[in-house]
Amino acid sequence: MKKLAIPFILGAFALLVSACDKVEDLADIDFNTTISKTMSVAVVSTDEMSSSVLLDATSDAEIDKYKSKIKNYEITELTFAIENYSSPLADDNYFDGVVGFGKMTSAAPDKTCAVDPLNVKHVSGTGSFPLGTCDAIADEVANLLKQENAVKVYLNGTFTKEPCTFDLVVTAKVKVTANPL
Repeated sequence: MKKLAIPFILGAFALLVSACDKVEDLADIDFNTTISKTMSVAVVSTDEMSSSVLLDATSDAEIDKYKSKIKNYEITELTFAIENYSSPLADDNYFDGVVGFGKMTSAAPDKTCAVDPLNVKHVSGTGSFPLGTCDAIADEVANLLKQENAVKVYLNGTFTKEPCTFDLVVTAKVKVTANPL
């Protein structure tokens, strides 16, 4: 009788543990949100320049609520926009470079997407442009968010004219999976 009881108890325990995992998965919630960050850029030279800013997902109240319980980020759309372009020059101004993404503590981007040649004067205020055309950029940003709930955004490159200022707005539409248990 003892020989039958031990396998029965072990089987019941395994079933219980398996059921707990399934209950936890059933408790998963999905929600969609948009996170964005504005980087103020001041161009003072036509030499290579770099600017960066931290895109913190926890600036969104719902993400912040579940920040330690997030299981997955899925980037459904990743865009950039140029706004508030200003220059004393009437000439067009072209950017030749990349928008990049990296870990919070990185000194350089882990993944980049070329956005050149881009006439920043001409596109300022005309809306958003997709970054999804670059291979795996959305997946890389999602992985970085999953690790740290934040990602560093970079603008690296050169401009044909200086001086000028503008805002680079990076926006991610995100599907988040979290488990509140």
